[in-house]
Amino acid sequence: MSANESDTNPDSGGSSKKSSNALIPIIVVILLVPALCYGVMEFLIIPKLKSASGGGADHSKTESSAKAKGDSHGGVNPPGEHTVEFGKEAIVVNLAGSGNSRYLRTNFTITSSDPNIAKLIEENKSSLKDAAITVLSTQSLDALDGANGREVVRKGIISRFNTVLGGEVIDKIYFTDYLIQ
Repeated sequence: MSANESDTNPDSGGSSKKSSNALIPIIVVILLVPALCYGVMEFLIIPKLKSASGGGADHSKTESSAKAKGDSHGGVNPPGEHTVEFGKEAIVVNLAGSGNSRYLRTNFTITSSDPNIAKLIEENKSSLKDAAITVLSTQSLDALDGANGREVVRKGIISRFNTVLGGEVIDKIYFTDYLIQ
């Protein structure tokens, strides 16, 4: 037998060694690709999405749990600060430029240094709700999608509410429900 014949002879065992070595890279790829995909999603993509959206769902859970504890911003109300929940049901509006296919649902708590804020809100409820709907419905998905989207909405509502109430009455707004669909 020559050297060439022993390479092709199945009894020599050389061919089975080559096929088992060829499977190792395939097995490594099959095991590593899902692990790499998980790592990229968990440690790169999801944190970037959360930071770009201002915290995402985790932030809403924090605000909702703070509300359940009796305050609207996770801490004890400073002296002279009064809070009022704005409405029992959420405000739902179609987003501008979405062809009525996308909407924003929100609810919030208002803080003020005015001890009569609850009475002012109740007396002007219809005007304030209209002002909130006006601010919210003029927002586009692109404007809300940015990192400052929620802050723009917050400042717009505070400005409109203060206009309706005739002075600098509203100090802060804390979202207790904020969903873009």
